[in-house]
Amino acid sequence: MKNKPTRVTLAEVARQAGVSKTAASYALRDDANIAPETRARIRGVAEALGYRPDPLLAKLMAHLHAGGGRKYAGKLAFLNVHEERDYWLTTAALSDFRRSAEKRAGELGYQAEEFWLYEPGRTPRRLAQMLIARGIRGLVVGSTGRRGSVVEFPWAKFAAVTVGYSVERPALHRVATHHYRNTRLALRKATDAGHRRIGLLVDRASEAAMENLHLAAFLAYQEEIPTEDRVPVLMCDGGLRSEAVRRWFVAHRPQAILSTGAGRRELEEAGLHAPRDVALTKLLLWDAAEGVPGVRPGYDRLGAAAINLLAGQLQHDDYGVPADPKILLIEGLWWDGGSEARAAGIR
Repeated sequence: MKNKPTRVTLAEVARQAGVSKTAASYALRDDANIAPETRARIRGVAEALGYRPDPLLAKLMAHLHAGGGRKYAGKLAFLNVHEERDYWLTTAALSDFRRSAEKRAGELGYQAEEFWLYEPGRTPRRLAQMLIARGIRGLVVGSTGRRGSVVEFPWAKFAAVTVGYSVERPALHRVATHHYRNTRLALRKATDAGHRRIGLLVDRASEAAMENLHLAAFLAYQEEIPTEDRVPVLMCDGGLRSEAVRRWFVAHRPQAILSTGAGRRELEEAGLHAPRDVALTKLLLWDAAEGVPGVRPGYDRLGAAAINLLAGQLQHDDYGVPADPKILLIEGLWWDGGSEARAAGIR
């Protein structure tokens, strides 16, 4: 009977590299406190010996560290790929996402710092060199705010996760709110309230940036209902125009409206009052104080999901553009809109 191969231990890697076991462990996790040349040498020894981390031990150590505060795990970068420097701060979705991601990063022992891809006088290659010099190998890539974006960056030495669907190339791992399921949730709430004629208002460009998923869910719903109850979708270019909204409403008389952007103010500009004239539901509800029922899309949970996905890549030295990019979807949560909306019947 042949002897079972012996697993190469971390202690053996440390002995061959002439360093302590602790130093070897930090080097193999690419910790910035170990000099780059030392990290490279230790990793070379580990690869030559065929060292592979014990997944059960890694899980045990993560559990042991979870209780009394995490040890320092390294640094991560929030990469702003929008032309506006303050896009993270001025966009509700990304602000929620950022807070969630920073909180989860801290829980895992990571420090996070933001970098703007378009900083004057700094090329993407120079930024990549700067990040490597600071020991940053994990990137949380923001949104460009438009469909089909291509982000040029030297990805090979980095693990990355992006948010939403705007960054089309390269095809990175991404986290996104489940627009399709969120729309089905809103439709169910409207039908449960007794509304048969339900309309959808969307901006064409914004909807395209979300893969037309609200539209897909709504059209699928319309295939399930009688023809006489179907209300044509109002899809506007460059935002919802009050005159077009008014004409559409008069022509089709929806009992309830689902919208990705329009709130009470936009309906009032069209001469409509919600909920007196029509029940309004927002499919992307950022501010519960509006008093409008809708779906909280979950960006305050997406950030944590992105960090978890990124931490897994870093733990397994999974760098570069993935061969099989993953999409992790988070379902939104229903908000009933408060007492006034409840009185209108949508709960």
